Amino acid sequence: MSKTCIYFVLALLLLGSIGFSCFAQEQQKPFTKEELLRLLKPTPGKRVEQGELAGEIESRGIAFKADEATLAEFRKAGARTFVINAIQQAERDANRPKLLPNTPAEALNNVTSDEKATVVKTEPTLLEKARHHAEQFIDELPNFIVTQYIARSIRPPGQKDWQAEDKLEVELSFQEKVGEKFKLVKINNKPTSQTYENVGGATSTGEFGLMLAGLFHPQSQAEFKEVRKETFNGRETVLFEFRVKKANSNNQITDKSTGRSVTTAYSGTIWVEAGTGRVLRLEQSAEDIQRGFPITLAESAVEYDWVTIAGAKYLMPIYAEVIMGRDADRFYSRNVIELKNYRVFDTDVKMIIEK
Repeated sequence: MSKTCIYFVLALLLLGSIGFSCFAQEQQKPFTKEELLRLLKPTPGKRVEQGELAGEIESRGIAFKADEATLAEFRKAGARTFVINAIQQAERDANRPKLLPNTPAEALNNVTSDEKATVVKTEPTLLEKARHHAEQFIDELPNFIVTQYIARSIRPPGQKDWQAEDKLEVELSFQEKVGEKFKLVKINNKPTSQTYENVGGATSTGEFGLMLAGLFHPQSQAEFKEVRKETFNGRETVLFEFRVKKANSNNQITDKSTGRSVTTAYSGTIWVEAGTGRVLRLEQSAEDIQRGFPITLAESAVEYDWVTIAGAKYLMPIYAEVIMGRDADRFYSRNVIELKNYRVFDTDVKMIIEK
């Protein structure tokens, strides 16, 4: 039986960040203008994750007036829109009445209903933190190269076990203004002149951050449900199940043999690190695939860990798995992908897994 070449648009989730160890020391104090400007100032070998900074601003508040001149100063220093929004919200919160400890309910008699609803300030939720990370990721992603080691296997009709097909070594480069480029280096450990696009069989590619941005974008109207807590790779995580309807989805599957593409609904699970809101694993499955489309199964999983690129830490994909196929004739393919040796262009900066 001839194999239909199938292609799945797998958007590898990338999250980049470093921790704010300085926050722990002054956790209860509102931010000063000088402190925020200092955090936004670029430092060689270090980077401030503005998603986490926005969350901390929401939590701690500010100790300065956020007038237009001040906001312009922050924008000039490189503050993203969501950081500016967090500063403005913090000022609005600061101007609202606050309950003192043991304040009786009668103290709210002269407060409007809208103000009552915002008197009690809450910490950003875990999903809100994850959303901040998704919003700021692409803008702060460095130009880099990473090597993908792809083990491809198939399961023909009537077979229960996966059969090894081949191994690919692919060099993936990312540039902010260009996007991704794939260069096929080896097939079964032997140099090749073939291109990745023409190698045949099941291949996976994607726009960095697309899955994460799509999942948390307001347009997706994703429905989240907390299901349980779990230790993942030594880290405490909270698992959320999610679903995005087809009408709100940007998830696409393309069949190479026919050139047809369809948009699907999708559902899955994310493992979110407790406290930080960083996604450590994502599983996703296409749903409500158009009737008659050749591909009827498309699932993916991505795992992340800390890597060091040019002295700065980023949470990047280190492992991915893609399964797709046709239920009609029970033919399936699986790609297992390991991502290693993250580095800056022309710089031999190897990946370091932080444990």
